[in-house]
Amino acid sequence: MLAGRMRTIALSLSLCLALGAPASAQVLPHPPEVERLPNGLTVVFVPYDSPGITAYFTLVRTGSRDEVEPGRSGFAHLFEHMMFRGTRTMSGHDYELRMQRLGADNNAYTTEDYTLYTVTLPTTSVDDFIGVEADRFQNLSYAEQAFQTETRAVLGEYNKSAANPVSQMWESLAELSFTRHTYGHTTIGYLRDVRAMPGLYAFSQQFFRRFYTPDNCTVIVAGDYDRARVLARVREAYGPWRGRRATPAVPAEPAQTAPRRRDLAWEGTSPRRLLLGYRVPAFSLDGRDNAALEVLHALAFSASSDLYQRLVVQRPRLLALQSWAGELHRDPTLFIVEATLAPGASFDEVEGAITEELGRIGRGEAEASRVADVVSNLRYAMPMDVQRPADAAQLVARYMALTGAPDTYERYHALVAAVTPDDVARVALANA
Repeated sequence: MLAGRMRTIALSLSLCLALGAPASAQVLPHPPEVERLPNGLTVVFVPYDSPGITAYFTLVRTGSRDEVEPGRSGFAHLFEHMMFRGTRTMSGHDYELRMQRLGADNNAYTTEDYTLYTVTLPTTSVDDFIGVEADRFQNLSYAEQAFQTETRAVLGEYNKSAANPVSQMWESLAELSFTRHTYGHTTIGYLRDVRAMPGLYAFSQQFFRRFYTPDNCTVIVAGDYDRARVLARVREAYGPWRGRRATPAVPAEPAQTAPRRRDLAWEGTSPRRLLLGYRVPAFSLDGRDNAALEVLHALAFSASSDLYQRLVVQRPRLLALQSWAGELHRDPTLFIVEATLAPGASFDEVEGAITEELGRIGRGEAEASRVADVVSNLRYAMPMDVQRPADAAQLVARYMALTGAPDTYERYHALVAAVTPDDVARVALANA
């Protein structure tokens, strides 16, 4: 196999809004219940039938989007690591032992817009766990040596991912697409910034004080719990927490007036790949554009789509074709399509086929029955994906990160259910 070549393309697009949407069946069995502490901490209770099991998630509405200082990308992701390093009274090792004794399954992940700490544990352990979790969010403590060790681990993570050509393509696409906005760097950060992290111990402590504040965090409790008892423990454990979130000025991205392209050479053996990014609006509940774009993903690029069947199954020009549905963001972002080329296929041929399919849909040529089937599938998939209390907590957290409102997922679900063929045609990403 020859050394691979990759191409990333960023296209511009403007969308209009269509207001209003009828209600649809609710996603979760019971609506969330919300409490707010005087210090600004939000607590969301999500009733869910899971005897003996509770999910306890903590949403921090800070991600790589907030990394506005030059040379400081990657710190939101770094703190996903640092938050397991211990507190003033409990070492990181002791914290992990405590989690094991409580029977807790704990993890975390970072995105452009938020960081989420996920814990699922026996209901009988919740009382003890709340004190431990409140301690690490209020009293995180780590020595400079431990900080440097963790930054080197992040560098190792970067180097590992860099061995995959797709990771480099995503980094290139972000940088190509955003010249000012912080979506221009990936969540893990620029390599040069990751390499510089070990010398930024003082900045790391500032980052924690700026963003790990009660008014920037939401505790989401889902599953089997005693609401009054949990709320009392949360008030006791988190009540002394103080601080107000910093509000960095995230620069607006100027309008893009022409397509941008970048070809990447890959020294190793890899199939050629094409990554296409089309500009789309920020998440909003004031219209159906985001929901219509999600329908477009499935209509044009799912395994049952005409394009997939033609290029991957019937007359293979591609080894794989996918688009990244559900990539909802607080600020204008990208609708991304990834294609892995088969031997003999050309970049221009594949890009042309994708452009033509989007143009066809944009001209209103998609069958109304097919659009209705996709809408129905998405409408019922959302509640069907919630099988555990962790799924319920995840759902609430993911959509709440976009707006700060606990019912965001439900309102978005109603918008998906209301999408029409005209909505899909309006947002189709025709490269014209």
